[in-house]
Amino acid sequence: MQKDFSTKIIAILQEKGSVTTRAIADEFDISRNYAHILLQRLREEGRIVLVGQTNRARYFLTTNTTALRKAHVEIRHIFFRLPNKQLSEDSVFQRIEKETGILTDIKKNVLQIFRHGFTKMLNNAIDHSQSALVEIDCRKTDTALTFVIRDRGIGIFNNVRNKLRLPGTLVAIQEILKGKTTTSPKEHTGEGVFFTSKMADIFIIDSFEKRLTINNLVPDVFISDRKSLHGTRVSFSIHLSSTRDINDVYGVFTGETEDGFMFDKTQITISLYQFGKDLPSRSEAKRVTMNLENFHEIEFDFSNVQTVGQGFADEIFRVWHNRHPNIKLIATHTNENVALMIQRAGGELGTQRPAIT
Repeated sequence: MQKDFSTKIIAILQEKGSVTTRAIADEFDISRNYAHILLQRLREEGRIVLVGQTNRARYFLTTNTTALRKAHVEIRHIFFRLPNKQLSEDSVFQRIEKETGILTDIKKNVLQIFRHGFTKMLNNAIDHSQSALVEIDCRKTDTALTFVIRDRGIGIFNNVRNKLRLPGTLVAIQEILKGKTTTSPKEHTGEGVFFTSKMADIFIIDSFEKRLTINNLVPDVFISDRKSLHGTRVSFSIHLSSTRDINDVYGVFTGETEDGFMFDKTQITISLYQFGKDLPSRSEAKRVTMNLENFHEIEFDFSNVQTVGQGFADEIFRVWHNRHPNIKLIATHTNENVALMIQRAGGELGTQRPAIT
């Protein structure tokens, strides 16, 4: 009986090109569960292929390569909920390439950036989240490629705060933005979030009560409160026509050494450290400079900062710089009041890094 069903299913596929589980159940007046078993056996034999998920899933003959390619190209969205056990970011990315058309006919520079961001962020969820499951949502719209990676683990901001013994979530976010911040220094460099956030058009991290948004189209960085979300959700988007290049992004923040290139430049958004319009205290300056000694060049971006106190400027541009004289400090986007305080402390004014378009 099963052999007869198999023969008939193959005949239907030869005639119609594709079938669904429901269509087979209706054709033979059998349950959908039994229809699924029959189709699954044909898949295991390598005679048919499943394309799509849930109610959009269709079966094709393995030999019908033209129809298979067309079906894959038409799939512009895929969702996974995967056990976080021996999970590989590369194998998941390959599934997206193989099972969908999301990455078909994508510009090389956009594909490289998307692959980099996806694999780095999924690897973070696998290694750091302590979550039993990881959810992955990937899609192509008419204008952009996007992915969302969600876990229900410890939460990135909480993890950094606890492991580095920081006083609060805001400080943890500030440290993440500097780059080179990691809770597992033996396995990770801490560069993944930093560079991925620079490559995206829009990059968002939601975790518990905080949202970090990096908008490279503006460009600007925002930290806001949100309704509590257990774990971490990372959202990434890049326009299909983007001219941004992965090597250019790395080039802005790396310097040449005898051993090649090294991540040794960073950019600090000073406005993220202020609660009002000014920055009067040395204690705030000490938070700004915390863990920056491993960089060779630091840009302090004073956009939207109206004034700074003498103590703040002195702590960074005289006291801290005297302890680290080989590190180049540059202040950008300063108004005349901020510029005066920085120059009085011996600081250098400069132009911002080139925009990463």
